[in-house]
Amino acid sequence: MKVIISVLLVGVLFATITGCSKVKTSSNTSAGETVATSKTVTYTDMLGRKVTLAKDIKKIVAVRYMDIYYLSAILGNELDDKLISLGMNYKQNDIDGYKKFSEVYKNLDKLADIGSIYNDAISLESMIKLKPDIIIVDKQFSKAACVDKMIAAGLPVVFTDFNTDPFHGAQNSMKMIGKMLGKETYVNGMVDYANSKTDAVLKRVEKLAASNVKKPKLYFECGNVSPTEIGGTRGDISNGWGYFWNKLGADNIGVGSKSNAMNPEQVLVSNPDVIVIGGANWTPDGNIMRLGFYATPKSASEHLNLYTKRAGWSDLAAIKNGRLHAIHFNYTVHPYNFAGVEAMAKMLYPKEFADLNPEKDMAEFFNKYMPVKYSGIFSADWKK
Repeated sequence: MKVIISVLLVGVLFATITGCSKVKTSSNTSAGETVATSKTVTYTDMLGRKVTLAKDIKKIVAVRYMDIYYLSAILGNELDDKLISLGMNYKQNDIDGYKKFSEVYKNLDKLADIGSIYNDAISLESMIKLKPDIIIVDKQFSKAACVDKMIAAGLPVVFTDFNTDPFHGAQNSMKMIGKMLGKETYVNGMVDYANSKTDAVLKRVEKLAASNVKKPKLYFECGNVSPTEIGGTRGDISNGWGYFWNKLGADNIGVGSKSNAMNPEQVLVSNPDVIVIGGANWTPDGNIMRLGFYATPKSASEHLNLYTKRAGWSDLAAIKNGRLHAIHFNYTVHPYNFAGVEAMAKMLYPKEFADLNPEKDMAEFFNKYMPVKYSGIFSADWKK
């Protein structure tokens, strides 16, 4: 009997030891993430929240249509099968993007319309029915009631941050999303490429500032309305375009105006050295500043010429010296924002940055990382 009991005890001990040996603590998890289960991973998002996601993410919801730019760079052809919604109607709200990405993605017309994050109108019921593995929301919408409801319902909301730092924010968020989507090594290489371009410009700007080069006086206006109207400027230096211009050493005459339109008389009195109009293909109608995949240098220059017809503008230093330009309004939230940094540096300091070729660098990035071919222009100069 003692022999039998001893044998049984040994068997139980052996089973316990071998059973425990199957449970391993991962030593390969990087900072900010831990293995939650064999099928999930816990990450820290850009708002500092712990979020647990499936290891193999198959269903992606992005609440902003502009997120397709960096998601396509990360996922390539896989995006067509994994993206199930871009929030509001993509076809109506990003004419150029829809047309361009339709060349490679065949399921864009099948994307679910869940409502607009900009109107705090995302349907929780619709989102639950989609059963997404990840819901990507920029932290500028973190206070939205519809987002709170999604989080309360236990949906996998992940916050990115594309606006706090217009120079590196896109890249930082891309690294996080790339890790979550199993593309960490690839995305890190893409980010390093972009950051090297941006950082090279910033270092040169710092040297110019140290040498006491005169700050160019800048006027920036959003070209989403006709030149016969006055578009909003960007004067908040804490984020977005205002932060961008300030970091590049511009003396922005719009500081203090936030996103409001400036008084035309104030622009004339300030007499800016450089004028930059923000452009995009926001709508098929209207005489707006169009830049993007289907714009041309000729069409952009002809539109810029309309601004020179404004009362008093022919006497401005910027117009007299031919320093009227356009830049794509959404440059800062795209994976190729470094080309926008280069373009803007040239606008502010044309002699010091004459060696840069933003359009060439943009084409190189597209050839290497984007699933679509580069076309059009994302910055433009007025030709007298």
